Amino acid sequence: MIEHKLEQKLEQFLKENNRQYYEGSIKYKGLRERGTIDGKVRNFHLVSYMVSISDQPYDGDGFFYASFDEKTQHLVGILGPQSYENFE
Repeated sequence: MIEHKLEQKLEQFLKENNRQYYEGSIKYKGLRERGTIDGKVRNFHLVSYMVSISDQPYDGDGFFYASFDEKTQHLVGILGPQSYENFE
């Protein structure tokens, strides 16, 4: 059930913030231990989605990964091919 809940949370966030993504591309990836930008190690739920990242027809799609806190399930950050946003 957590998988579906987090997929819905991410979809809602993307829609509310007018962010592009491919419909049907949002997928729960699992609980992972990852380092944070401040050097700590924590567990995060990861949810991926696909985005068009180029106007060029030959090189246009990339995966983004949203990290949700293991316990509170709030959105912590989004990692893209050449970007990182931190929401904490």
